Amino acid sequence: MNTAPIPPIVADNRNNTGARLGRFLFLCTVLLAGALFWIAPRPPMGDLPQHAAQVSMLHDLVTGTSPWADLVRANFFTPYLLGYGLAFVLSFVMPVVSALKLFMMLAFYAYVAAGVALRKEYDADARLDWLYVPGFFGFAYQYGFYTYLLAVPVGLYFLVLARRFASAPSVARGIGLAVAGVVLFFSHGLVFLFACAVGAAFIPCFIRQPARIARAVVPYVLLGALTLAYLVYVRHNDLVIPGAATQASSDMTWDWKGPIGWHRVYNFLLYTLASEMKDGYFFLGAVFMLAAPWLLRAKLNYRDPTALLPMLAIVFIWFCAPSDALGIALLYQRFAIFLLPVYALMFQADPASASRAASSAVTRLTPIVLALFCWSYLGMLAVRDHRFAVENAPFETLLSATEPGQRALSLIFAPESTTIHNLWTYHTYPLWYQAERQGFVDFNFAFFLPQIVRFRPDRIPAVRPGPQESTADGFDWHAVDGRAYRYFFVRHTQPLPATLFKNDECEVVLVKAVPDWSLFERRACH
Repeated sequence: MNTAPIPPIVADNRNNTGARLGRFLFLCTVLLAGALFWIAPRPPMGDLPQHAAQVSMLHDLVTGTSPWADLVRANFFTPYLLGYGLAFVLSFVMPVVSALKLFMMLAFYAYVAAGVALRKEYDADARLDWLYVPGFFGFAYQYGFYTYLLAVPVGLYFLVLARRFASAPSVARGIGLAVAGVVLFFSHGLVFLFACAVGAAFIPCFIRQPARIARAVVPYVLLGALTLAYLVYVRHNDLVIPGAATQASSDMTWDWKGPIGWHRVYNFLLYTLASEMKDGYFFLGAVFMLAAPWLLRAKLNYRDPTALLPMLAIVFIWFCAPSDALGIALLYQRFAIFLLPVYALMFQADPASASRAASSAVTRLTPIVLALFCWSYLGMLAVRDHRFAVENAPFETLLSATEPGQRALSLIFAPESTTIHNLWTYHTYPLWYQAERQGFVDFNFAFFLPQIVRFRPDRIPAVRPGPQESTADGFDWHAVDGRAYRYFFVRHTQPLPATLFKNDECEVVLVKAVPDWSLFERRACH
């Protein structure tokens, strides 16, 4: 038997062929993953109906066709302008839900492309590009943070520009960075703050002289001035509504300790791919993806501190940022979407270990397992979306039983889906009535500061943020001003009490009952 080693030229050709095949499979995987947004007619993403309702209301307000112009007003100076503005433009040529799906799909593609751009900026290991594929579909995606999802790739591209500017400051690069920062500000405030903090931290890594540092921070000073202008605008335009903070509280909540210990240690990893412990096995997938650079014998880029800074910022958020603050719920959890991209850019391919890696079964198998994991993960999400579409079909019957342009109250006593592992899949689902039939549904995101459509100060409804109608037994007709609503969308998995709508003002009748849903209508009042 011939045991002579493979000549170097032949080995290189084989490696190049394998690399080209790997890139082809990677690109095919990314492109096919975009289909996830289109499987379910209404994606199972918790907050998405509220965002669709915002775009629909904005469309009607701008065109002068809104039946609710006396109730709400447009708010164009908002950090959510990019996501809502793009969907608003397309709402003239396609349904709002299709516009949201399209831009989330494009945001996913931009997320992967931005990860690759960061990798190239740091000359990181190209084999780790697979880490960019599944992270988009974790916590923020499953909770339906539409504007946040669109802002994340903008934030990643901003880091590319920030590093280039810090390494070689120039007027042109400074202007480009400032413009990118303005776009990022109008994409999402949290991503803006994160990216600006990391970008500013790049500067002393390259520049030591205080005078040069002072000149280099000018773009960030200008972006800070924009932030200050926004705060002044908020203060002088009655945009802060008493009681509007998420969960009816503006206090900070850190939520460090869970029922089984210090859950942040493991939950943040889980949140890269999932949103609750029912998907606890995805935690092992996240651990494998973090182990991949070491299995591939990639080299930690410890000589470039800017390669480590984004990850250090994420670790700080992971353990130190609050869960709720200033009316923002689920704050630190949503940053899990950044974990895999900023982790991958820390590692470079190590030429010195290439020959040893070629003979290592573990190193040869790791890229294959990475691809298989991504395919299985995306496939599971696709199956769930299909099952959700079947599970959700009865809601369409409920919608068809309503007349358009009416005010409705959402009573979600069972927000969890049996198909989608998310505790809050249905918690805003009746807002599809508002998004598609010109109705108006409470509870409504028009309460919250960053929304592009806000309540008028003198038309604040009685239904405020918080769990006041979380159980059927706790529902109070008078507390929510029940007579203001014609329809009541009720989701429940247990029989409703006969006294649910008992009151001394109006007659309320059952219009339609389907599995897990009931539609009630207010009739005559006295």
